Amino acid sequence: MNKRLLLIEANDNARWVGARVGPKVHVLPIALMGLGAYAKSVEPNLEVSLIETSLDAPDDETLGQLIRDFEPTWIGVRSISLFIEEVRRVVEIARAVSDAPVILGGPISTALRDAIFSEVPGLLYAAVEEGEPVIAELVRGRKLEQIPGILVRGKSTLVKTAPKAALPRDLDPLPIPDYSLVDLSRYAAQLSYAYNQRRQGVLVTSRGCPFSCTYCFQISDSPVRLQSAERVVADIERLHVEHQVSDFYVVDDVFNLNRKRAMQVFAQLIARNLSVRLYFVNGLRVDLIDEAFVDAMVNAGTVWVTYAIESACPRIQELIRKPLDLTAARRMIGYTQKQGIVVNVNTMFGFPTETREEANMTLDYLGSLDHPSLLPYHFNLRGYPGCEIVEQADQAGWSKERFLATGFSSYGELPAGSPTFSRRDMMEHLVTFHETYGLANRKHTAFAVATLLRIGYSEREILDMYTVLNNRPVLALSDLTADDQTKAAQADKIRWA
Repeated sequence: MNKRLLLIEANDNARWVGARVGPKVHVLPIALMGLGAYAKSVEPNLEVSLIETSLDAPDDETLGQLIRDFEPTWIGVRSISLFIEEVRRVVEIARAVSDAPVILGGPISTALRDAIFSEVPGLLYAAVEEGEPVIAELVRGRKLEQIPGILVRGKSTLVKTAPKAALPRDLDPLPIPDYSLVDLSRYAAQLSYAYNQRRQGVLVTSRGCPFSCTYCFQISDSPVRLQSAERVVADIERLHVEHQVSDFYVVDDVFNLNRKRAMQVFAQLIARNLSVRLYFVNGLRVDLIDEAFVDAMVNAGTVWVTYAIESACPRIQELIRKPLDLTAARRMIGYTQKQGIVVNVNTMFGFPTETREEANMTLDYLGSLDHPSLLPYHFNLRGYPGCEIVEQADQAGWSKERFLATGFSSYGELPAGSPTFSRRDMMEHLVTFHETYGLANRKHTAFAVATLLRIGYSEREILDMYTVLNNRPVLALSDLTADDQTKAAQADKIRWA
């Protein structure tokens, strides 16, 4: 019998978008699709199957049956800290119905490392950092205990720490993620990264980041590696032709690290006239662009960008090591908004030692823009193992344990407060944001709806998007765009959604 690799994305959608509303967000499990393709390039006779739990197996019986039916040789599970409970469920069921070894990987393993074994009692193996070196040795038949990059639970509480694995230095030779492992039509019925319902193409065109923002988690300390412009465009064209994908979501840490490469991608897309839409849902540095870059980006089909400002307080910028020329950033945000596309501006609050007055400087900066972030991307800081900001918080007198616990909570959960920024003040700060720039501001929401319609969103997509964002049913566009007086009766529901 051929060797069989079962890949499981442990994802609890209710933890992500809430359980009160019908529409759900499901993005392609692109990391596992990439690992599946790579495993088959190493072992061509390998059989690979992929499950996303919240979409394919939300209940124990279904998950157990899928595992039994496939009869895997190995089971690889991937997840993030937010879904720790789902990881425990998956590992428990997998070990109950199969003798195949279960290996947990992804950001959750790399972040927690040895601690993952106490968080997931039934887990015996964990893979850290990037997965290709581990998966190659696994499908070649090497014993798990001997594979670099694998952590193994000891016979007592001891854990054998794996040596560092050699990571891919050139991304171009890696195979394109295996889209045959997923049903694109099924994913097209779900909301995507950009809260629309399309046949999805997800692009990861680089790995690593040269910046050292203290709040950011990096899965590897390896040098930055970029796919060539030719490889990026070839993948887009292949998915467009073979899978009828026109909407591509770019999820790089920083896509525009290399301006020349980015401009080559745009030029080649324009020359090939593929009529695709690009969504930079993550990873565009606003301090690395200019007007010519924006023009090329839009001409290549970009309809959605996200710029991360984080804080407009100079002291906090220095603390988190993300200095930005806010005047130049304002100019480029405004220029991009004038192109008529979606422009989201990521901001955060609740940094160590930050006061309410300093957090309000960020709100004042949003008020100085032509338009604030199209969607309400104002986040309360979370703490993750391996991030320098955890140590900064500890030095500032925070409870390290409580701060790290926030990494297991969703961004939709209410803020807990800090020694310099009380919970009450954080709540009032968040309400002020939504009343002034977010979900409770009718004028801004009307502008957002008009922008989304202009770039091709359907009314159904917009209603589902705002249903998820508000965590309550939104039944008509008039619910979003009516003036404040008309909607006054529902103000409390909107404010505290």
